[in-house]
Amino acid sequence: MEKKAISNGWFYRLYAVCGGCFLLLCGAAVLSCFMDFYIRLVVPAALAGMAIVLILFVFSVKKGVLAIFGECNAYLDDAIEGNLRPPKDEETELALFEVKLSRFVHLRQKAFQDANAQKAQIEALLSDISHQTKTPIANILLYSQLLREKSGENREIVERLVQQSEKLKFLIQTLVEMSRLENGMIKCVPRQENVREFCIQVIGDFYEKAQEKNLDVRLECQNEVTAFFDPRWMREAAGNILDNAIKYTPEGGRIQLTVTPYQLFVCLEVADSGMGIREEEIPRIFGRFYRGRETASAEGLGIGLYLAREMVTAQKGYIKVLSRPGEGSRFQIFLPAKGEK
Repeated sequence: MEKKAISNGWFYRLYAVCGGCFLLLCGAAVLSCFMDFYIRLVVPAALAGMAIVLILFVFSVKKGVLAIFGECNAYLDDAIEGNLRPPKDEETELALFEVKLSRFVHLRQKAFQDANAQKAQIEALLSDISHQTKTPIANILLYSQLLREKSGENREIVERLVQQSEKLKFLIQTLVEMSRLENGMIKCVPRQENVREFCIQVIGDFYEKAQEKNLDVRLECQNEVTAFFDPRWMREAAGNILDNAIKYTPEGGRIQLTVTPYQLFVCLEVADSGMGIREEEIPRIFGRFYRGRETASAEGLGIGLYLAREMVTAQKGYIKVLSRPGEGSRFQIFLPAKGEK
């Protein structure tokens, strides 16, 4: 059966031929009922003929439909591989499908190209913002520190100037990083890493800050535990969570880092003895710039947890939070135990 013959016209012709044969056989069977001599011969033959016609009809329809689906499947495979064939110059439903699919693929390719062009423009803009603001902010910080060292008067004003300058620097860096993350410009390169060594590095980044509040920071992890992650971005993600634990734990409290290996994931839990989080606020704490009522007065921008979740998600992990007011919080980071083969 030729593919070009499979159309509405082909089906109509098949219906006409098979239907005509079926009606003739039905008529012969009915007519034989009025002729006693032929009833034993014609009726069985007519019934057998009707069965054969019905079988041939169903077989032909099935063959035609499968041929259409096979052609569509082959055309879709070519489209997926980027070898889109030109539509056939035929007046069939299959040719119409190929024309519409070809149009869809071309529109999709154009949208993909436009998205890449916009992404490149955003990346260039972010790079310009980062580069153009780096020098002025560095100069502001430098002059502020010089004023703090040399000025004997208005020290409180100078201290506020230094603090706000550092906050501005952090804010711009964070916004640039957040925009790159949201637009898929930050590429994670995960690899198999020792989790204990990673945790020691993260604790070391915040050791002095924890010592200032006399916090007891402990780590519980086996030496041989490994996970599949990008140490650079995970160090920042886990650091944001540990930084929050230090910030919201009262002086003299404790922070426990516990690593638990499972079959598919490795769980890094950061538990503190801080103020805790109300249940209704837990779904919102990962939102951009969200600050809870109890933490609104504390230093921060409300971006750390958002960035942490995005970075962990980009590495095919996830974060779970367990907390109650007055009982501290437990942030659990689940990372893939092994990379995909």
